[in-house]
Amino acid sequence: MTEDSDNPNWPTPGPNEPVPSWPKYRQLRDAIHDYLDHEPDDPTWSDIWRAVGSIMGEYQRDAFAQAFDLDKPAEQACIRRLITGDEKCPHSPLEADSDPTGPPHSPPADDHPTLWLGNESGEPAVYSIHLYPGNVERLDSQKPPHNLWFEIFEFAAEWGLEVSILPKSWYNLGSTVQVIFYPPERYR
Repeated sequence: MTEDSDNPNWPTPGPNEPVPSWPKYRQLRDAIHDYLDHEPDDPTWSDIWRAVGSIMGEYQRDAFAQAFDLDKPAEQACIRRLITGDEKCPHSPLEADSDPTGPPHSPPADDHPTLWLGNESGEPAVYSIHLYPGNVERLDSQKPPHNLWFEIFEFAAEWGLEVSILPKSWYNLGSTVQVIFYPPERYR
């Protein structure tokens, strides 16, 4: 703890420890403190979020699919299928946006995409991407757009989609956010 953390004006770190705590909670707390205090052979693993992400990634992915009533990913991530209901991606593998008049193959800032199919219908239900905020908010960029969040929301509005930003991305948990696109009627 730093000297400043004893200051009553210091922002709260989040929920307080449960009182009384139980053995499994104390075991987890102690394991986390032990991990924070160790020096791994590979320094990239000193970041606890990387470790937690590798442990929790599959759980987060499956919880996401269950919460949004999704069945499985499509063979290829193509947002046009979500917009039009196409059975297959009509774009050329060599030129993803080969149809300049129709919806594109992918949205702005597309990274680590998945087109999810719905449980009941097997139809395209949700298009998901996992973004590193630093790649979207290009504050050091010399030319516009400096912030691709605007393009993401403009894209969604243009093609009649809703957008949600989920802070718990299963892809590199703690370093990325998950952005999902879906038809407005899907979750109303």
